[in-house]
Amino acid sequence: MTTKRRPLFRFTLTAFAYAIPKKNISTRLSNFLPLMVFAILAFCEPTFALLNIDTSYDGQYRGQPAYEKLLADLPFVYQESMQRIQTALGVPIPDRTRVVVVFSDHLTHNGMRLRGKRRSIEDAKGNLHYIYLDLEFLVNGHATLQEEMTHELTHAIMAESMGLAKYDALPMWVKEGTAVHAADQGLARIKALLRRGVNLAAIGTEDEAGVDNPISLEKYVENYLKVQFLLKSYGQNALSQFIKRILVSGDTRRELAASFNGLTEDIMNHYAHDFIARTLIANSRPLAARESLARGMRFFEEHEYHSARLALEESIDAGLTDSEYQKAAYLLGECFIQERNPEAAFTILQRVKPDPRSIPVDRYAFLNAYTQYAMGLVTEAYFGFKVAFEGSTSPAVKEGALYYIVRILIELENNDEAGRILGMLRTGYPQSAYLPLATAAFASRNRP
Repeated sequence: MTTKRRPLFRFTLTAFAYAIPKKNISTRLSNFLPLMVFAILAFCEPTFALLNIDTSYDGQYRGQPAYEKLLADLPFVYQESMQRIQTALGVPIPDRTRVVVVFSDHLTHNGMRLRGKRRSIEDAKGNLHYIYLDLEFLVNGHATLQEEMTHELTHAIMAESMGLAKYDALPMWVKEGTAVHAADQGLARIKALLRRGVNLAAIGTEDEAGVDNPISLEKYVENYLKVQFLLKSYGQNALSQFIKRILVSGDTRRELAASFNGLTEDIMNHYAHDFIARTLIANSRPLAARESLARGMRFFEEHEYHSARLALEESIDAGLTDSEYQKAAYLLGECFIQERNPEAAFTILQRVKPDPRSIPVDRYAFLNAYTQYAMGLVTEAYFGFKVAFEGSTSPAVKEGALYYIVRILIELENNDEAGRILGMLRTGYPQSAYLPLATAAFASRNRP
């Protein structure tokens, strides 16, 4: 005799019928998808197969939850980084870019400690791009997987597009400036340089380092700010045109003139030097809390979540009104989620009062449930997503809530109810970016 499994959840229930089995948190995190819509790209199999991870790593972090989470996140971060590069630089992504990621406990080059490094070679199948990442920086929180992968992938994508020899011949300000810009590392490196101390007179126009040699922090900042000078002076379209043209010709001088109204490299260096000095001086001045909040909000609107997080963290220390604090903490939670740090997001969101005068309370409910799910608090997450769905008029919140409810129900092996909610998602939001993800999750529910 068999008995029919009683549903653990129905979408209209207000209580659980059974205790909820807890899964290993690192396992849940490995399935935890980012809020960005373009996470759907992670399921594009032809591109997905071109990312390879070197499994020979046997260092001190092997087997640790932090390392396992990095491995689980990597395919999704890879796709997010590709999208970030395409958005920031306005360049197409080559279809078959082969990448191998190699982890290290202590990455150095010529005696200098590195957070990441790219090395490209040519074999019988074309170009192969190795990305080396130092785990100490990632595991200890001194760098995020997103920023390091985006930085090194920028080098790989541009080298793939124009050829290795042409790319190596580019001036360092083009190579490193675009990588720091695409990875949203500019503010962090400026702050690091200012903490260490900088001599403005030492900011020069000469290039630094040969092929495959690391460059100094000063040069990283200088190269980044040269790209920012072009962006702020001429706009995103002109910068994207310059990068696209240089990927074809490799001729920096010619493409500067063609893209920026006859600009020469000497003139650019002259005016960029002034821009660099003014930017560093402005960043050395302590900002009031409200200034930092405004800065963080601006970065957030520009989707530069790493820089937004740094500014928002400074803003919440002191000097904000209660309403401003709520706004800063809410946005900071969003930034942590974008950086795949749900633990930090969970902590900061507990300090937020869901006041509609300061923040969108439906979005807050969704984010709070999102972090709870990531941390294994399935009961709370289910009801949080239910509240978000029922209390929102935003399609983005409602379809996202339905998607995660499907995920929770699948975990609980309540397939009938998961199928019903998937039907609600399919009927109510047929164009939703979550729909392929939910469908794929439902289709794989019986796989080992």
